Amino acid sequence: MGSSGAGKATIVTVRFLDDEIMEGRVGTLSLNQPNIELDMPDEASNNERALIPLPSIKRITLKAGPPTAEEQARAQRKVAIRFQDGEVLKGYLDGDLQHASHGLTMRLMNVDKDRIETLGIPYTALKALFYLKSWDTRPPEFDGKEDRHLSKRLSSPLVDLISDMGQLEKLRKRGAITESEFQRKRRKILDTI
Repeated sequence: MGSSGAGKATIVTVRFLDDEIMEGRVGTLSLNQPNIELDMPDEASNNERALIPLPSIKRITLKAGPPTAEEQARAQRKVAIRFQDGEVLKGYLDGDLQHASHGLTMRLMNVDKDRIETLGIPYTALKALFYLKSWDTRPPEFDGKEDRHLSKRLSSPLVDLISDMGQLEKLRKRGAITESEFQRKRRKILDTI
């Protein structure tokens, strides 16, 4: 993944294996190291910094936003990233995979071609990356989007569930999660309520 810039802190979104999401700044980010150090500028939190081992991370979003017309035009290579927990992330690979000793970095455009992200994925979270001929046409119950960890965490009181809804909305507004991911997690919370 290399350095995120000489002396310039970069805001990243860390998604853990248990589906917790944390946002913070990193000065240097490398998947050649076994952990990352995250500064958390959130004044509402008691945490100021976290040392996070890569095996606890599912993926790191380094950059996200709408793709350029050129990026949309060259979106050809279909991939499906299958994580250890069963989640499948599909999209178009932009450029080559960047391999490091503890993970890989890639630019991935979503299937709708309206969002592109630079992702860091530790090898410990990755089951396989598949290059696809076409998008899967199996029924939705086989799409691998079952949130095993979220269902475990949602055994808390109603107040926690409502708080989770608020957190999801904030993440969606900031662009940390996609609209489809927001809807899926929101539906899961509403089903629990």
